[in-house]
Amino acid sequence: MNNLIKAEKYKLFHNFVFWALLIGMTVFGFMGGSGYRMNYLAHNYDPIEVTSFSGVFNAMVADSLFLLVAVCAMLGWFMGREFSARWIASEVAAGHKRSHIFLSKTLVNVIAYNIVMIVYPLAGAISQISYFGIGDLTGNILNILRTCIYMFLLQSAFFFITIMIAFLMRSGIKTAIAAPVVSFAIALLFANGVEHHWNIATLYFSPIYRLREVTAMGSQLTSTGLILVPALATALLWIGGCSMIIWKSFSRSDLK
Repeated sequence: MNNLIKAEKYKLFHNFVFWALLIGMTVFGFMGGSGYRMNYLAHNYDPIEVTSFSGVFNAMVADSLFLLVAVCAMLGWFMGREFSARWIASEVAAGHKRSHIFLSKTLVNVIAYNIVMIVYPLAGAISQISYFGIGDLTGNILNILRTCIYMFLLQSAFFFITIMIAFLMRSGIKTAIAAPVVSFAIALLFANGVEHHWNIATLYFSPIYRLREVTAMGSQLTSTGLILVPALATALLWIGGCSMIIWKSFSRSDLK
């Protein structure tokens, strides 16, 4: 297991496209932070005045849907080509357990691409400290920390959908096309649900809806604002469901 994780980290850290994506998101976020000084879109599209750099962070998270879809496409390509290039077949032939292969690839890639998404709003928030000042430093940091926690969980739900598609299609190109389409379709569920005032039970299954809720909560972090059961349930539902589908397919597949 440790050797597989090291191998995944080596491939990731020697991937020029990954580093270009990470650096590009940082620069893009730093340059775009000033565009979120006035207001941001909450989960119901109502404008909310930004009064702190943590508000800028939340605004950029709420408005990063298209970036998330693009990152899903890149992750899908990298994961799918593991099959099309026969790297996974080679690892299975070398005697590695399939459960270890699945866990190592999922663990490294989900963490890596969550970091890619987090550096975008983080760079934007840092760039606006000079404009808003430090303010309530503890409150700002805790606000960003809460959003990061749920950002990681709910974005991981999208990444697990992409990984599931990769394990089912076993092709880099096909996954790179299908993953953003499926991710965007799920995001449209949120957009249409808000516009047409669908019942919250329907939107409950949208990670985007839950993430927008988190970003609209404001800077005060309390115990009730930290343990958000609906958001946790949505993330676990997608991650658990996708994991079961992946394992059912991968554990029985004939990798030729």
